Amino acid sequence: MDIFSIVFSELAEKSGYTDAELARRLKVNRSTIGRWKSGELSPKLPVLKTIAELFQVNPLIFVDDKYKKSSLPEGAIPVKATSISVPLYGSIAAGMPLEAIPVEEYIEIPEDVGSWYPDAFLLRVNGDSMNKVVPNGAYALIDPYNGEDVGNGDVVAVQVNGYEATLKRFFKLHNTVVLEPDSYNPDHVAQNFTSPELDSLRIMGKMVWYMSPPNAKF
Repeated sequence: MDIFSIVFSELAEKSGYTDAELARRLKVNRSTIGRWKSGELSPKLPVLKTIAELFQVNPLIFVDDKYKKSSLPEGAIPVKATSISVPLYGSIAAGMPLEAIPVEEYIEIPEDVGSWYPDAFLLRVNGDSMNKVVPNGAYALIDPYNGEDVGNGDVVAVQVNGYEATLKRFFKLHNTVVLEPDSYNPDHVAQNFTSPELDSLRIMGKMVWYMSPPNAKF
């Protein structure tokens, strides 16, 4: 095995990332991760830099033993992550049960979060109507609606008149339901629904957590 495969394998193990998660974060096939670890294949320089950024190490540790003494900053404590995979739905059509909707991909989330919400799924946030709470492009974790677990002020994934699911704050006032944005953009306004308009609403579930996509820039 060459230096790269040895160092890459060690960093992958310390990080706690699965091969599937590494492949997703590095935008390569899962088989490529296995070939890197076995020494069958080595990445090109631009990819090597991306790998170094992911593990927060000096890229030179992949090519020179003297840089391998410590891959972590002085005083840093290595942490092994544990995670589970949950389905990501890009969009949800009206009236379709979740079981009938194709899964876009599986995304790994922290194990402790997944254990609290074992039936949850992810939706990709599109737009800025809730950007005070969750940024555009983030993955929102949705705990499926069971008919009684949504309260006033909760952020819910809801379909209106058959459109794709959207995130809004939920308020129920007597015979009226209000879907309220939580945005820095003043163009977004609250929507009020009364009978028989209430029949056009389908609550998919409550947002309980969110994560930034792997390629997010800070």
